[in-house]
Amino acid sequence: MEMCDQEEISRLANLLKAVGHPLRVQIVSIIAHEQLASITTIQSYLPDIDQFVLYSNLRFLHERTILKKLRKGRETYYSLTDTSINDGLNLFFHSKLVKTSAEADY
Repeated sequence: MEMCDQEEISRLANLLKAVGHPLRVQIVSIIAHEQLASITTIQSYLPDIDQFVLYSNLRFLHERTILKKLRKGRETYYSLTDTSINDGLNLFFHSKLVKTSAEADY
């Protein structure tokens, strides 16, 4: 495993802190899946989440450069700023789906 420099480690730590809430993990996962998601689309995945709470978390992720915002007319769309975020999510979720042979015995 190659060691990262201090700047990369700091960037990763900030990313993990920013996404370190279950709702923000859900939001980032939705946007990663959709690639470009409107607020309406995000709300359809999270119908029980208060609109103010959703907007606050989208703003939080945007301010920390996890998400980028695109306006088309009256609609706002979000996408991930970095494909490595999506790669990390895919790696995490894939590792949860694939059990090793030792784990399968239990």
